[in-house]
Amino acid sequence: MKKSDIYEIAIKILGLYLVITVIGLFRDILIYASVLVLSNNNTGNTGGVSQTPIFLVTVFNFILVTTVVWFFLFKTKKLTKLICGKEDFMETAKLFTDKQSILEIALILVGLTTIILTVPDFVFRLKNYVYMIQNDLSTVQQDKNFLIISGLKILVGILAVGYSKSISAYLSKDKKSIEKATIE
Repeated sequence: MKKSDIYEIAIKILGLYLVITVIGLFRDILIYASVLVLSNNNTGNTGGVSQTPIFLVTVFNFILVTTVVWFFLFKTKKLTKLICGKEDFMETAKLFTDKQSILEIALILVGLTTIILTVPDFVFRLKNYVYMIQNDLSTVQQDKNFLIISGLKILVGILAVGYSKSISAYLSKDKKSIEKATIE
């Protein structure tokens, strides 16, 4: 394994971690969209401050991070060429395993971390949400959004752990080897 391969693996691991961040940013978009709609309907709640710029910045941030994730996961070779020197493509580094195994381990760790960090808040908010519904209390749109996004994070974590082998196999393939396999 070459030193540049280690850079590729690290970039993909960072991209996988940022997928979870993108989900959180999507939650922010939902929250600010609901605030924007509420502020347009009732301008007294926001003190006359326009919520549109905040919403646009949130959307821009989401698009920016999503683009970075896409580059990290699907244009890793090009990023590695920008980061690495020529000697990194020739110098070999000895690791205990191959690219796919390292990505599989990273997927499992990212998935478990996501589940572990999300479940406590999800359970607490779900308990409060059920309590409010049972007692005919008002529920806020942000509570629903939080539950949806937290559920989505947990689902992504479960998928990352459950399908770590197939995802790591896909992410560790080179375009050249894929093209060879389709030609043959």
